[in-house]
Amino acid sequence: MIRSFQNSVPILVFHKIDFSFEWGVTRVTPLQFRNLLAFLKHEGYTSISLRQLCDTESVLPPKPVVLTFDDAYESVYTQAFPMLQEHGFGGTVFVISGYVGAMNTWDVNLGGRKFRHLSWTQINELKEAGFEIGSHTVHHPNLTRLGPEFLMKELEQSKAAIEDGIGEEVLFVSFPFGKVNERVIDVCRSCGYWKGCGCLLPPRWKKDYGGVVLERKTYYLFDGIVNLKSKLDGHSPWSALENMKLRMTNVCSYGTSFLKPTQFRPFS
Repeated sequence: MIRSFQNSVPILVFHKIDFSFEWGVTRVTPLQFRNLLAFLKHEGYTSISLRQLCDTESVLPPKPVVLTFDDAYESVYTQAFPMLQEHGFGGTVFVISGYVGAMNTWDVNLGGRKFRHLSWTQINELKEAGFEIGSHTVHHPNLTRLGPEFLMKELEQSKAAIEDGIGEEVLFVSFPFGKVNERVIDVCRSCGYWKGCGCLLPPRWKKDYGGVVLERKTYYLFDGIVNLKSKLDGHSPWSALENMKLRMTNVCSYGTSFLKPTQFRPFS
């Protein structure tokens, strides 16, 4: 069936898929991730790309889901990738172009533990396996706090660097911390992005943005299959509570942008 873009398709977002302990909730253990994939497979879900989702002429499977990975941590390749292939799923990986192959010094890193980002070799292997590659800016700043010059550089230079690194056009951007406004949208359009990925916003904060912003639901360390069901089905009895939890947790992530401001880092 030819569908309208307005039809609801769940978009999930993950960060680290890692055994290593850290003082944070964006990490998901490999066992959690395997159980999540097994549930999706058992329930008949099929992963699709953002390009498929946003193409109003595309014919989607009966139960589509989009799996996205922000920050492009190395664990996406070492842990998530084999499990995704085993279950017949793909994904979209958003790359911080200024940190490819480097440690995540842009993050607060509570307790001092740092994590490595994907290398270009790993990113290209994911692309060859059918993964979609998008931009997560150059330095992972809160884009809404940047002046015009740095805002343009974060969006334009990351797109160009990733396109050069993978030899393919980059159509999607993930807004760091889910923060976006009209000014950011305007620059995204001028840089040639098709759509941008945010987070689940409180109803009073939601704006149309011309259909450019895609809302996603994050899967956290403290989530289980019951939470997953609520994230997938926006009409279940627990959905309202789950959505409230998602919004509150995401607000807490804004602290990184204040503790680690990146707008004055040098550009190449």
